[in-house]
Amino acid sequence: MSPRTTARPGVTRELIAEAALAILDESRSESDLTMRRLAARLGVQAPSLYAHVTGIDDVIALVHQRINAGIDTSVLSDSVDLDDLRTMARSYLDGYRCHRVAATIIVSRAINEDYALAIYEPIAAFLERVGLPAASVMPIMALLDYLVLGSAVEPFSAGFVGTAKSYDAAYPALGRALRGSPRRRIDESGFELGMTALCATIEAMRREA
Repeated sequence: MSPRTTARPGVTRELIAEAALAILDESRSESDLTMRRLAARLGVQAPSLYAHVTGIDDVIALVHQRINAGIDTSVLSDSVDLDDLRTMARSYLDGYRCHRVAATIIVSRAINEDYALAIYEPIAAFLERVGLPAASVMPIMALLDYLVLGSAVEPFSAGFVGTAKSYDAAYPALGRALRGSPRRRIDESGFELGMTALCATIEAMRREA
């Protein structure tokens, strides 16, 4: 760990998070974010950043916190309406989908900081209020995370790079499926279908509880 130095006026942890997120948004992998590149973005020397952060892991934590700050969980407050869960899930997805490289890094991090736990607490409380037994709350939250973060990190449609016709000879069923689903709608429709299935599962669990 590099020693802390005197903070340079004008550089803050908030500006570091903003610059780091911008670098990741322009990049193709986590390795593109370095202290040297971050310092250049901010117009300072790399050692001066250690007056504000302890290293790249601390920078990633700031990025995580910045993205999470944009997720609106307030709609779940005192609610028992599953449509509000859909609204919150959409905010969650939108927050990460536009920062895919950052999301790829964040999904591998432990959920042990307040800014991360603060996202899950209102979801857990909502699921309790709608009547889910305690044993079902974490599995449902895991399913929601898989649906949201999976959609954000790896869009399904992006894997099919050819035209529908290019699949016809060897993979005719795929060719027909691709013709029937406009590319721009595949991921969106998949997410909505997933949320419908999730809400139906919650309803079924609530009735059985």
